[in-house]
Formats: sequence, C-alpha cells, structure tokens
Amino acid sequence: MLAAELALAQIDVAIVERRQNQALEGSRSRGLLSRTIEILDQRGIAERFVAEGQRHPAVGFAQTRLDLSDFPTRHNYLLGISQSRTEQILADWVSELAVPIYRGCEVSGFAQDDTSVEVEVEVEVAGGRSLRAQYLVGCDGGRSLIRKQAGIDFPGWNPSVSYLIAEASMTEEPPWGIRRAEKGVNAIGKLEDGKRVAVVLIEDQIRQGDQPTLSELRTALIAAY
Repeated sequence: MLAAELALAQIDVAIVERRQNQALEGSRSRGLLSRTIEILDQRGIAERFVAEGQRHPAVGFAQTRLDLSDFPTRHNYLLGISQSRTEQILADWVSELAVPIYRGCEVSGFAQDDTSVEVEVEVEVAGGRSLRAQYLVGCDGGRSLIRKQAGIDFPGWNPSVSYLIAEASMTEEPPWGIRRAEKGVNAIGKLEDGKRVAVVLIEDQIRQGDQPTLSELRTALIAAY
C-alpha cells in the first residue's frame, strides 16, 4: 500500500520481498472494516475487493453485535475477504503502477550516510547485491530486521496469551461459532469454499515462531471443545 501511494505521487519506489510469489498457505485476516474500504475507495480500487468479498451488516466487539447499516458511509458493512485475496489484489494494483518487486530476495543489512541508504540483499537484484535509495522503510513485521538494525526499540510487555490459527478439513461438521474461555475465545467457522474450516484456539504455551503440527491442532481442539 505504501509503495502504491509513493508511485501515485510520482516517487520512484521498489519493493524487496522475501517470498517468491503472493501465494499464501493460509490467512490470518478475514475481513476489512469500513474505514479501510473507504481508503481503498479513495484510490479507486475498493470494488476490486468488494467484488470478491461478502458484505456483513454488523461487526462484533467484545461479543456484542454492532449494527453498521446506519453508518454515514457508502461502505456501511464489514467485508469478509481472506488475507490471501487481499494481498493478491494489492499486488496486482502495484504491478499496474509499474512498481518493481524483487521477489525471493531478503534484506541482510544496510548502511546509511547523510544522503542515502545502501541496502544489502542476499541474492543479486538489478545487477548487484545492493540497492541504493534515499529512504528505507521496514515493513517486515514485529521482528523487523530493519527496525533492530536501525536501533529503534519495540517497547511493551511479554504476551500473556497465545493463539493457534489454522485452516483444516474435518470429517464431521464441527460446532460452529465462538466459545468463551478464561483467557479469551475459541472459534470455528466456514471458509469461503464451504468445505474447509477456519480455527482459532487459545494455547497454553507461548509460541516463538515455530509451526504447530496437525497433532497439536487436534489436541487443542479436543481440549477446547
């Protein structure tokens, strides 16, 4: 989104992306709120998302259903659309704006002086192992290499609860909906294809980035339901 905004302002920009393509095995985000759709509408691309999503007239907040139908906006609804589709639509838009994306390429470090930043990459791009720009923006998540090497702190507290998020197939129809627990909620819902299910489960242990196994998912489901 930032790359698109810069391109629209006639600023040269490039994206360094560690993934080889836009394909995602799963989706964390399941929808877009009204304000997000309004911003996309300001850029003339909201209908691309609306056409592939499902409109819901209400949104949940702390287990309370809030009706959005009388909101003073053209997009008075929650749009159900998976992160995998959201990312692909945004990537297609960025490509239309002729923004170069260096895929399968990861930043390994950078050095800056008074006028620019030299960005080191692990594989050759644009004929070399580095890119030079006026600015480097770290859009690389909570464990951002860019933030750490720039010496920017990430203050806060250790997590008190951990969630396991999964997409799965089930041999029998599960109990749909949300189930409250002491530390939060567990939930099971249908995915867009109507066959697989999306699962959100509270975990007892705080994960440090390792991938859960199918066996762990089964155990957590049994414990919760």
